[in-house]
Amino acid sequence: MIRFEKYHGTGNDFILIEPPSTDASLVAKRLCDRHFGIGADGLMIPYPSDIADIRMEYYNSDGSPAPMCGNGLRCFVKYCLNHGYLPKGPVTVETLAGVIDVDAQEDIISLNLNRPKFDLDENMVIDPDSVIIDGITLHTVFLGTLHAIVIQDKTMDIRQLGEKLSYHPRFPQAINVNFIEVIDRSTIKVITHERGAGWTLSCGTGSAASAVIAHRLQLTDPDVTVEVQGGHLQVHVGEDVILSGPAVKIASGYFEGEGL
Repeated sequence: MIRFEKYHGTGNDFILIEPPSTDASLVAKRLCDRHFGIGADGLMIPYPSDIADIRMEYYNSDGSPAPMCGNGLRCFVKYCLNHGYLPKGPVTVETLAGVIDVDAQEDIISLNLNRPKFDLDENMVIDPDSVIIDGITLHTVFLGTLHAIVIQDKTMDIRQLGEKLSYHPRFPQAINVNFIEVIDRSTIKVITHERGAGWTLSCGTGSAASAVIAHRLQLTDPDVTVEVQGGHLQVHVGEDVILSGPAVKIASGYFEGEGL
């Protein structure tokens, strides 16, 4: 029996638990299953940290670990606020992507995602900066995790393209693919196919990466509202990239599945 809490960040939903006594990857797969479990895009677990105020361990719904998740980190911080693991205000969270500075408030939580990386290691993507697949240009960037951004046009069948591009052989570790539509200089729409999770209602780091690329292509101003299927996020593109948005508790209870 595992006690859990469930949160969402603009529709991207997550399960939070205390450190389990069994394999966390297996726990993630069982709890995140939408038919035989609780159902979520990912699982997060808090641990003590020697280099930050707390450490976040994150798993996708398929049980694979991921370095960071923007919507997930906001939900993680909200969980830690609710349990007294973190104080309100400036805090730091250790992730596999490094230490993230967070402004932890009750309603809106802001993350400093640091500087985007465009000169990517060839182990992550064969060609740095941008990749052309079947005539489609994917702008690649690392912002806590690996993202590709596609400027959407009406001829694209993005539902068919999402999984194909995420797991294309050009990306040895797979990649999150964000399809963006520029509404005006202060607004973009983003829909994301996440490696390890599939289509989600929102992707925090994907929204931030999309804002970075749109600004780099001179399509938008530094401050943008990102419209996702699950709501709205705010992104500031400067020397560092700041992602701000809500985190909402949905439910709490006990998972009684066998073998956990």
